[in-house]
Amino acid sequence: MDKERLEVAAALGIKAMSARNWLYTAYSASGKNLHEAIEANPGYLGIKAPDRLNHRYIDEDVPMSLVPLTSIGDMLKVETPTIKFIINIASIMRGKDFLKEGRTVESLGIQGMSIKDIRMLAVSGEI
Repeated sequence: MDKERLEVAAALGIKAMSARNWLYTAYSASGKNLHEAIEANPGYLGIKAPDRLNHRYIDEDVPMSLVPLTSIGDMLKVETPTIKFIINIASIMRGKDFLKEGRTVESLGIQGMSIKDIRMLAVSGEI
């Protein structure tokens, strides 16, 4: 999923930091891959997965983070199959259509915008 996130960012002309590198920068958590870096992060020690499906990790992160990533990816012709798979699984688990409820290029008002205009909007709040 992180690879797809980085590819969408790159399509927007943004050099985003990988999740693994962010863990190293923020927490000095190193590892050969993301899983090892997460395991090596002392800040995550003792944090457990949610014990229910009705949780903000799904109800907020999927529609407000994953849906915009895949929607922007679709607009820019960047494939995001893993992100779409997670959105679909979350939608089934929660009985919601996160692709319709989430933030899309349409609901964000950026559908059809050029990359230059999207970047201008992000930086200055206007085009």
